[in-house]
Order: sequence, then structure tokens, then C-alpha cells
Amino acid sequence: MGDGLLTPPISVISAVEGMAVPAPSLTPAIIPISCVILIVLFLSQQFGTGKVGSLFSPIISLWFIALTSIGIWNIFKYPEIFKAYNPYYAFDYFARRKDAGFTDLGGIFLAVTGVEALFADLGHFSRASIQISFPFFVYIPLVLVYTGQAARLVLDPTLVANTFWLTIPSEPGIYWIVFILAVLATIISSQAMISATFSLIYQSMQLDCFPRVKVIHASNKVEGQIYIPEVNYTLMVLVVIVCIIFQHSKNLVIAYGVAVAFVMTITTLLLTIVIFVVWNLPIIVSIIFFCIYFTVDAAFLGATLRKVASGGWFTLCLGILLTIMMSIWRWGTVRMIRHERSQTPDLNKIFKEKKIVSDDNNNMENASHEIILENDNHIILENCNQNVSIDNEIHLTRSPGIGLFYSDIGAKIPLSFTQFIKHFPIMPQNVIFINIQTITDPKIGDNDRLEVKKINNCEGCYQVTVRYGYSEQISQGKEFLLQLIESIRKIDPINKNLTQVFNFDNGCVTYVVGQQSLCSKPDSPWWIKILVSVYMFIYLNTRKFYSNWGLPVESTVVVGVNIPI
Repeated sequence: MGDGLLTPPISVISAVEGMAVPAPSLTPAIIPISCVILIVLFLSQQFGTGKVGSLFSPIISLWFIALTSIGIWNIFKYPEIFKAYNPYYAFDYFARRKDAGFTDLGGIFLAVTGVEALFADLGHFSRASIQISFPFFVYIPLVLVYTGQAARLVLDPTLVANTFWLTIPSEPGIYWIVFILAVLATIISSQAMISATFSLIYQSMQLDCFPRVKVIHASNKVEGQIYIPEVNYTLMVLVVIVCIIFQHSKNLVIAYGVAVAFVMTITTLLLTIVIFVVWNLPIIVSIIFFCIYFTVDAAFLGATLRKVASGGWFTLCLGILLTIMMSIWRWGTVRMIRHERSQTPDLNKIFKEKKIVSDDNNNMENASHEIILENDNHIILENCNQNVSIDNEIHLTRSPGIGLFYSDIGAKIPLSFTQFIKHFPIMPQNVIFINIQTITDPKIGDNDRLEVKKINNCEGCYQVTVRYGYSEQISQGKEFLLQLIESIRKIDPINKNLTQVFNFDNGCVTYVVGQQSLCSKPDSPWWIKILVSVYMFIYLNTRKFYSNWGLPVESTVVVGVNIPI
């Protein structure tokens, strides 16, 4: 995520700085122009990466053609530069420079800026397109342009001040065309990193490692093309702040290098595990891979970490801050889920048939059902649907209407239900436990939308699974209710309460959602109290899971549950 924050400003600023080479008077305008470009880029994210990508494709093609031409032009000025491909000179360089050569790796490492942003957006393309384009249309132009820059530096070491722009043909027509392409190309790489950040945060949310944010799927074909408004505008503000603080691209390179070096090192460690654990390859393959790539990555990481005080501190502070926030969120969310799972029984076990002898004139036995709750509470649901008695002599009346209880823990009773019937002396005649699932298909047909099951033989109690495609908006309004009632009638035609025309206007539909809160015990350690306070601050300021479901405010009941830690 730090990489996603730093790539846009360093890329755009370095491109815009090119206008100051032929026109030094424009230097004060570099940062304002860069900020305007970045703001427009972030505002355009709402239109979807697919639409933006179709515009960028021809531009990036022209950019690589330009790089190839510039590289060949510079190489012709000093063809002997091809000797640099001999590995002997690399070893000779480090032998001569000794410790200074290791430090120089931090600057050498910045050569990855040519390709690193492209790799961040791989999830949006097919494997075939990547295999064709990267070796032939990305790698070769980059090698040629870097070789050409090296050739010019051998002839004139003073060009190191701004190597790329000072090695471009000085003819105004060619220079400004390259300048425009460079600005557009850096916008593309920035857009790729922004999209990659969206993907990372979305995956983190799936793992309960990041607070809930609104996710908009911008494509009906590719699940990975998403847009997250809160993250987009937060990144926009942070990127502008970074531009204003650092001012020049050279001030950002060290912070950027630390970010990229850490990303590559962590990726190598994780891929080493994947090779053996996921791909089931022999462990010797993992060891060989690790020894080769980790040696290279660790060398670059060590070189960049030696410059932490010069700018790398920004990346480390950002990474530490994000890690702390995500760890606290994961810590609190896991405890909430564990508590709910441990305190609520399965749907199939909550209703147990029981015989009660009625005291009427016929002394007949009437079937009833028993709900077993936490703390050994027992609620008797009589089939007459008139009232419910609890073992502590509290009587609950079954009122007309429908109660929709939402659960995100699968086939278990949500805590909102148990808390609801404990604190309210009313239980709807039709109790429906709803679990909403998002599948990997973009859309789902109405025939596959609902899966309705009756819970044992208890009248008016149902378990419903509602499926939505990833590009569909979850809707729990009137249209959904009509479809739900129709589905219930099909599997339970004897339900007298739903056989007649249902009236939505008499207030007989209640949506019940749960809201859990962590609270520290009086004797809890001080660090637990701090963790709980920080978690609840994040929790209360994050998006609720039901906020975009279209639930009628006047018919929604939020049932709170305190979980002591």
C-alpha cells in the first residue's frame, strides 16, 4: 500500500520535471501541475479501470516505441556500451568500490521503476497477453533505453543530474512529444498502482484484516476491476501531501526504493512457501528459489535500508502504522466472530420438538417446540402461535408479521435474534434467518437467488440463503420481500400467515441486524483496554455491513451486544 501511495507522486513529478530542462523558468510550476494531474487521475477512477485502460493502451504502446527509438539513438553515440552486458564488469565494479559498491545498489535498484508499476496491474489481463507483451514489448525497450542512457553517461558524466531528459534529442518537436508521452505514461503507471491498492484492500477485507469500505465492481467480466471511493479519496489527499512535502522526485526515490525492496523481499518469502505448500513441488525447489532470489532481494533491501534517515523513514512509518491498524482490526473482529459462534447454536439444533400436556377439556397433548439459548434459558413456542413462555416466567407474544434476522455466520442463529427475544416481549409469527453471500460470478439469475429451508417442523421459522453476483447491488427492499414470500409459499403452502395478500404498509415487516461492541472488563490489563478503545474507534467509524442494502430505516432495528474482553 505504501508502494501504491509513493508511485503516483514520484512518477508524475519526475515526468513533469522534464519541462524545466528546456524552460527553467517553469520550475516553480512543477508541483502545482503535478498535483492537478494526480487529482484528475484520482477523480477519473470512478469510471472504472476497464474504460480508462482502453484509453491508455495506445498511449503506452507509443511510449515504448519512443523509448526504443531514444535508446537506439543514444547507443549509436557509443556502441562500445554493449560491453556492459558482460557480468565481469559487475563483479569488477563491486571489487573496486567495496563497501561503497554495496551502497550504490540502492541507486541501481531504481531501475525497476521501468517495470514495477506494470506488474502491479497483472490481475486485469490474461496470461497469454502478459506472456506475449512483457518479453517483447516491455523488456526490450526498457533494456535499450537504459543501455542508451549508460552510453551517454560514459561520454558525459554530468548528465547524471537528470539523465533521462538530458539524453533525449533536443529538437523541440521531438522533445515535447516525448514529454507528453512521458506524462501520460506515468499517469498510466500511477493508475495501475491505484488499482492494485484497491485490490489489496479488497482482499484484506475478505480476510477480515481491513475495516469495511464500499467496493464498487466496475466490470461485468473481470472481478478484479474494482473501485473503492473512501480509499481513492484518502489516497488522493495523501498523494498531494507527499508532493508538497517532498517537492522533487529525487527526494522521493529513497522512500520509494525502501517500499519496492520490501515488497519484493516479502513476495519472495511468500512465494517460497507457496511453491512447497500450495504447488506441492519438492522442497528442494523452494530452497533453490529462495537462495537465488532472496540473496538478490536482501542485497537491495539492505542497501536501501542504509538510507532510512534520508527518506526511507516515511515508508517504514507508513507500513508500521498500517500494520498496527490492520492487526488491531483483525484482533477485534476475530474475537467478535468467535463470541458469536460460541454463543449461538446451529439452526437445526435450536428448535427441539417437545410434548406438553394441555389443560383443556380433552386433556390432549399438543406439539410444541423449544428454543435453547445461552445460559440454559428455554423458550417454548406453542404451535397455536399465540404466545411464548420462557422458564423464568416471562411470556412473549407472537405478533403478526415478518421478522428478518440477518446473519453473517452461515447456518447459525445470529446474536441479534437471541438478544431480541430476550429483551422484547414480542416474536413475529414468521421468523426468517437470512445469510447473504457474494459469489464470483458477475450476476446471478432470479431462479438461483434464494435457497429457502424450513427449520425442522416449527411453524413460521425459515433459513434463507440469498446469493448476489459480485457486480450486483444487494437489495433487501419490497421487490426482494415479494420474491422471498413467494419462495416460502412454495415450500410451505400451509403457512396461513403468508397465504393471503401481504400488506407492506401496515408496518408488519421488521429488519433486525446486530451490532456487537467490545468492552474491556474492569480488571483487564491496560494494554487490552487500549486495544479495545482503538478497535471500537475504528469500528464505529467504518461502514456497516448493511449500510448499502436498502433497508427501510423506519422498519430496521439494530440490536447491540456487548462482548467483554
